Amino acid sequence: MQFPNIRIITVVAFLFFCWNAPAQEKAREINIHENVTLVERPVSDDIPEDIVKQFQSFLPILEEVLRENTTDESDACGLVVRVTAGFKEIGSAKVKRPTAQISAYRKKARQEFLGTFILHSYINDGLVNKEETEQFLVNQILEPAACRE
Repeated sequence: MQFPNIRIITVVAFLFFCWNAPAQEKAREINIHENVTLVERPVSDDIPEDIVKQFQSFLPILEEVLRENTTDESDACGLVVRVTAGFKEIGSAKVKRPTAQISAYRKKARQEFLGTFILHSYINDGLVNKEETEQFLVNQILEPAACRE
């Protein structure tokens, strides 16, 4: 015995939920050099607006540091760097600090290199500067991810 009404209701419910699903924002890809790409992942809705503004201010610094510290790569050594906004609660006061989750991988490698960079500088009590960004990126991401052909 078949139940066609249940099938119809299931299909209609499925279409209803798919239709109302929020649209996925696309990640933005920036070509830094030949075969070196920076992928900016969309910011999730649960991140506070002030944290998002600080993250958006950090992105040009990251792009500039990547341009200065990478060169054109061959097809076998193509580098993809992804950056995602986040935040971390610091200390007993639970102060929210912006973070950038940065990951990098080579196209034909089996490893991915990850790092979480707190975007608050304790030196100048503001957004990190270019030197701090370069130090983190080179030591945590670019040197371990160097191409070894």
